Amino acid sequence: MTKISLVSKYICALLLALAILQVTSHALLLCFGELTTEGLSQLSIDFYLFSSHISHQFPHGWLDISQALMSENFNALAILGTAELIPYLLIYYFLFKLFSYYQRGQIFTVANIACLRNIGKTLLLWILLNAFYPVLVSLIIRFTGLSNKLAIYLNIGSSEIVYLISGLVIYVMAWVMTLAIELKQEQELVV
Repeated sequence: MTKISLVSKYICALLLALAILQVTSHALLLCFGELTTEGLSQLSIDFYLFSSHISHQFPHGWLDISQALMSENFNALAILGTAELIPYLLIYYFLFKLFSYYQRGQIFTVANIACLRNIGKTLLLWILLNAFYPVLVSLIIRFTGLSNKLAIYLNIGSSEIVYLISGLVIYVMAWVMTLAIELKQEQELVV
């Protein structure tokens, strides 16, 4: 059990570091980054002996709308990139909670199953975000009169299939764990 607690502690620290890094790089790109016509937002930082390059590329399905937004003088990273960041942060949060439970020695509990179920739901909802968020952005911009030329983009591609399969597998794993806990409780009542 101490090995699980120790590994879980390191994974929690890694998840926290990754979340902070992702939010920080997004904020730096928003404030100081340059948007290119290829849908890439980039920033180079040079200190005396230190050089770093931060970049963000929109998923293939969002590339067309990001280019259309930039041609209409909208900040595609602020509009699309911020929405794309939300599912990542939710998954980091649920994974952090899950490994926090493991760190405390709570392995097969209802709270763990809830974390897994929420990760599965987030991946499944990510499909809706990827497919329909560009449509929503286009409609809002058109209906508010900010642009009459912006086309309506609907995106369904291979990344949505990956999210679907991953989300369903994780969701089913949570369901199987729920059944296992119920079965164990029934067996304890019989003895």
